Amino acid sequence: MRGDLPEDILEEILNLKKDRTARNDLSELEMRGKEAFEAALGRLKENGCLLEDEQGLYLSEKGQKRAESVARKHAVLANFLTNVLGQKPDAASEEACRLEHKISTETINKLDSFLDRTVPKSGAEFTDHNELTQKNPIVPLSDCPEGELLHVALIQEFAKHSRLLDMGIIPGELITLRRRLGNNAVVVKVKDCEVALSPEVAANIMVERCSSP
Repeated sequence: MRGDLPEDILEEILNLKKDRTARNDLSELEMRGKEAFEAALGRLKENGCLLEDEQGLYLSEKGQKRAESVARKHAVLANFLTNVLGQKPDAASEEACRLEHKISTETINKLDSFLDRTVPKSGAEFTDHNELTQKNPIVPLSDCPEGELLHVALIQEFAKHSRLLDMGIIPGELITLRRRLGNNAVVVKVKDCEVALSPEVAANIMVERCSSP
């Protein structure tokens, strides 16, 4: 586990499911540095997320909500990395630990909605990504002309391009290809922001052509 230390502490206390958590229960996190660990505990107490009495540490109502939010982000990301991108569970969990502290709740909600549509429940058949949309074929973003409204269907080699999550470019999102640059890079509009993407990244974003905006 490697990420935002205060949030990792909250998440670990939540996962331990104890009435009180002893500091030695958090020894793996303390190994990142005792001074940093104590400072993180201090910040969590100051902002009202963490409480401590003679029996140990425990989450306040505020801390419980924050911990549950981080844990949900981890679960959604691990699900996506495992069931959509095919990563091994251990690697997916480690990657989720790094991403969960940076990704917005809005993006997680969209990713969760995408997973509900594409990842089967127990006993259900997996949905082929080429069947996610019915109107047009799935093509690389790099093959699309300027001015088209596009539906993001799949991101290939996601582990190499995980920063796309921070930009809001995730499966299910609508983007517009604003212009093509001379070096084969592209500029896309995501919501109200324009983002430049390298040729390699654009080639790994699979989209469905919708219609001109």
